[in-house]
Amino acid sequence: MLPDRIPEIHDEVEPPLGRFWEPIRTDRSHRRRLRKLGADKRRAVITMVHNESVFLPIWLAYYSRFFEPDDIYVLDNDTTDGSTDRDGFVCIPVHHDSVEHVWMVETIEKLQHELLERYDVILVTDVDELVTPTPEWGTLGEYIDEFADWFVNCIGYEILHLIDREDPYDPARPILDQRGYWFANGAYDKPALASGPMSWQPGFHHRSDGQTNHDPDLRLIHLHRMDYELCRERHRVRSRKGWADHDVRADWATYNRMVEGEAFERWFYEDSGFEDDGVQIVLERIPESWRGLF
Repeated sequence: MLPDRIPEIHDEVEPPLGRFWEPIRTDRSHRRRLRKLGADKRRAVITMVHNESVFLPIWLAYYSRFFEPDDIYVLDNDTTDGSTDRDGFVCIPVHHDSVEHVWMVETIEKLQHELLERYDVILVTDVDELVTPTPEWGTLGEYIDEFADWFVNCIGYEILHLIDREDPYDPARPILDQRGYWFANGAYDKPALASGPMSWQPGFHHRSDGQTNHDPDLRLIHLHRMDYELCRERHRVRSRKGWADHDVRADWATYNRMVEGEAFERWFYEDSGFEDDGVQIVLERIPESWRGLF
């Protein structure tokens, strides 16, 4: 049944808002040329985890290229699978009985504000999100060294595992050598990188004041659907953890509780999770220039 659900691949799709981004890209390029380069910014990165044996190693392997271990902050919310029992980052134990997005954002905001007393730039991501400039631009480290905005919105893309033509994820190989397709997901145009104190809406998809500052050359790659079976098992872990009543009533991240049968299958291949916001799954081939990046 799965192949019938897998969306059509659009080889000639123009990136969503592609023409809209061009003047923004030109303006940002002009401002970069006027800016002193190589500033060697003091930088930190933050995430929060609960039993992330697959994604935490991926997240650490990528961000450790650009951040020193003492500048990588992992808020550990009652992990029991041993995935945080390792070196290479600052582990901060936190405790909350249920999945509650307001608590998550308030906890991370507090840490982000405190760290700005000794860092110039702070990146905040979920553990299944990798932020990178387009390969033609350079590396995340180079991007941060040139960063001079209060905050910036990434452009969100989501990798999708096509189970009829791609093998299960192999942690010994780069993800982008194993996966060939993604789709633009504007819900992940997150304001993730900042040089000033941030206030986010729950989920970190938007600032509380609604302001945006997009950079068409800075991507947030969402790995949530990079492997069909791993995604379903991760949903099982999340569904077993209690959810706050308010989060259930508000219908926040409901897809994380889909675990079985046709409902999960339909969501994985047909529902972006943000259909009400006009986000559709329109598959594009990942360009060759991205191969091996992570």
